[in-house]
Amino acid sequence: MLTRRTKIASLVLPALLALAPAASGQLMPVDTPPGQPTQPPGVAPLTDPTSLVGEGRIVFVSNRLNAGEMLDTETGHVEYQFRNVGNGPLTISQIKPSCGCTVPELEKKVYQPDETGIIKVDFDPKGKRGNVVQSIRVFTDSKATPMVNLTMDAMVKPIVVLEPNAVLNFMSVEKGQRVSKDIRVMGRFSEFQVTRATTNDPLNFDVEVIPGGEVEVDGETLYEQTIRVILKETATPGQLRTELSIRTNEEKKQIFSMAAVARVMGDVQFSPARLTLGRLEVGDTFERELRVTSRSGEAFNITGATLNNRTVSAKFVATPLDPEKKTEWIVKVTGTVDQPAARFNTVVNVLTDVPGEEIVPLQVYGQLRPQH
Repeated sequence: MLTRRTKIASLVLPALLALAPAASGQLMPVDTPPGQPTQPPGVAPLTDPTSLVGEGRIVFVSNRLNAGEMLDTETGHVEYQFRNVGNGPLTISQIKPSCGCTVPELEKKVYQPDETGIIKVDFDPKGKRGNVVQSIRVFTDSKATPMVNLTMDAMVKPIVVLEPNAVLNFMSVEKGQRVSKDIRVMGRFSEFQVTRATTNDPLNFDVEVIPGGEVEVDGETLYEQTIRVILKETATPGQLRTELSIRTNEEKKQIFSMAAVARVMGDVQFSPARLTLGRLEVGDTFERELRVTSRSGEAFNITGATLNNRTVSAKFVATPLDPEKKTEWIVKVTGTVDQPAARFNTVVNVLTDVPGEEIVPLQVYGQLRPQH
């Protein structure tokens, strides 16, 4: 038989138990349909992280920076600051500079919303001169900013200034002529000197160093020396090239090289001026025709031709167009591709009885197709 106190307890206890979770901060279990995750009442559903992929957005403080003025022996440096202003994480997948002289560096690849970062860029100006512009492409997983282009400017001043600053070109010169061309070499301190200049083809070229003095270039005071390159009157007819080795007392650029080229026009003339074989495969055969003439109209003989190249083998048959005059010859070239090579540039030496032109080189160009 229930007492009055027992009856009151049986009524109050369930009510207290129902209120206990709210008071203690514990969550009451709720009935959940089979197969569904349990979700506390009053709490927003969890967001699937994969739904935020692509929702990042990269914004740079500045897309174009100036590395300033520098010598070509120094290293330029800039830093591009950015922020992820999107709603999801941002992944930088690749940074691609337009030149190997520009090297970007990134601390990490993934940035959360509102997180900042820096792309550090080093620039090597070696071999460049004047105003230089480099571009850097930044690739991300952002739908809004999948690729952003950055630009870097720099003003590069060579520590040693050359004029011309590329190849010294004699152009076409008649056989037997002696021709000279000058290279101006300028340094940045008053005691600057070219201490030595040499050629790797002394048979056809000669080199002299001529003292100079103070000059003004682009508003700057520089100190000049002159290298005189001489194409000898005994130079072999054909396309000539030499590498000049130049030494100076400039500590940061003590030795460097420069090319000089010339085409010496002999009496023997080819048509076409060079032989092109096109794209071939190993095992292919080829046949070409070459016309060889005397520019002076004097009779001459072709005594043979050689091709020293392992990629192709060739035979040559020379026939005078007029056997009585022998001022013009037809040379038929037949050959086979023997070995694989990505491409080949070689020389055919045509042998004649023309004084000073006993061996006349002809350039041959070709490219091999990959084998299937």
